[in-house]
Amino acid sequence: MYNNATFVDAQQLKFLQELDKWILKQKWKDSTEYETAVEVRTLITKIEKQGYYYEGEADLLNELRIQYIKDKKNNPKKRL
Repeated sequence: MYNNATFVDAQQLKFLQELDKWILKQKWKDSTEYETAVEVRTLITKIEKQGYYYEGEADLLNELRIQYIKDKKNNPKKRL
């Protein structure tokens, strides 16, 4: 298994910031969901600071992107 780094460009950085804001504004059902959200936000901050992410982190980011897009489609009037 390869663990190649992908460097973050300006567009990806902007999306990471949007994703972080979206996660922050979600309503969590319980403390487990909240703790998971905090861990994900911590990962996003780490990626923003270091300027790259690895393949395993890319899988998580892709899943979050899918959820973000679904939420935006289901709530088109909702703004960041």
